[in-house]
Formats: sequence, structure tokens, C-alpha cells
Amino acid sequence: MKNPFASKDLSDPMRRRVELAVAVAQERLLATHVEYVLRLIRLVGEQVPFESALNIYTRLLRLSEDETRNITTRALAIIGEKATETEAWPELVTQAEAEQAEAKGSRSFVKQIRQRLRGRVNDDLRRWVELAAARTEVAVLGTHVENALGFVELLEKEMPFTEAVELYLEALDVRDSIAEVAYYMALARLAEQHLPERAGPAAAQPVPAGAGTGTTAAEARHLRVVEKEGA
Repeated sequence: MKNPFASKDLSDPMRRRVELAVAVAQERLLATHVEYVLRLIRLVGEQVPFESALNIYTRLLRLSEDETRNITTRALAIIGEKATETEAWPELVTQAEAEQAEAKGSRSFVKQIRQRLRGRVNDDLRRWVELAAARTEVAVLGTHVENALGFVELLEKEMPFTEAVELYLEALDVRDSIAEVAYYMALARLAEQHLPERAGPAAAQPVPAGAGTGTTAAEARHLRVVEKEGA
């Protein structure tokens, strides 16, 4: 993870508070992922072994190795705790797959699992997984927005809210495709609080060109806001 404080003029006490805020944000994201991976496991549990559902989830969400490990560990711990309470342990394979393995041999069974993980599943299951992945992306995005707004509140006396949102996105190393949307969603939420109810007519402002000029994704987002404020 990159150092989000490298170019920030923050006091040592504020740096420690931001570090704590980063830890809280990471825990919230982990909780969101675990909630939705468990939903996926429950959704496809009759057709896909739970460890395969975990693999499908982490692949569809394009998670890093560290994220995958943390989410898998937490999800398995919750599954294990529930299994201990109910004395109903999840099977590593579904009943249908177990029967096929006995009928066709283990080599055929392994091939079937690999095909399933590659996405060659029946239409209903594929549709369920795609819809579940979309629902999860929106939930994770919402968590990012709430975390970013927390940074704005924490740092309101230290830096402009645009920089506070950027600091959050950098600290959590959010991938660009998600960071772009989270940035504008956070600003839209702030606009609801800070913009006056009525504003005079303003001339349309041209959108500054950020792409293809060597400008980073973070700088392009910030430039679009700063140029409008300075107009």
C-alpha cells in the first residue's frame, strides 16, 4: 500500500488519527465483503461447494491476494462458528457432484470443478452470480463513499474536502475504476450539504481534458473540481 502522507502537511497527532481512520475503513470494507460473500455462498450453496463460491467471489471482484486471504479467513471463521453451533458442517462438494465423482471417477470430477470456476455454468447460476457480483460492487462502493465522508469530517480543518477524499482513495489503494465513481459520489453527497438551495445562472464551463496528457487519474479528478471553483 502506498504512503498517503508523503505529500501531506499533517501534524503527528493528526497522522495517528488518520492511521486509525484507515484501519477502521479497512475493517468496514472487510465486513462488507464478508457479508456479501456469505450471501453468495447461501445463494449457490446447493450447486457450488462453498470453497468454490469463495474463489468465484474473489475473482469476480478482482481482489488482491491480501484481500482474498483476509476475506476468506473471516468468512470461513463465521461458517465454522455457525457449523459448531448447529452441528451441521458444510460439505466440500455438493451431493450431485459427489455422485458424479463416484460414477465417473475423480479425474472427471476435478475437470467439472475447473470448468465451473472458468464460468461455464448453467444459465441460471451464471445469472445469479453476475447479479450478486453487481449487488456487491454497489455495496462496496457505498462503503467507500461513507469512509471517504468520514475522512472529510476528520480532516475538515486540515485540508479541502476534495483532498480529504483523495487521501482516502490513496490510503486504501482503491482501483481507478472504483475510485472515480466513489470520488464523485462523495462530492455529490457533500454538495447536498454545502451548496446553496438557489444559485444564479452560470455559464457552462468546458470540461478540462485530463486524459492522454500524462495526468494521473487522481489529478484529473481534482483538476475538474479546482478549475470550476476558480472560474
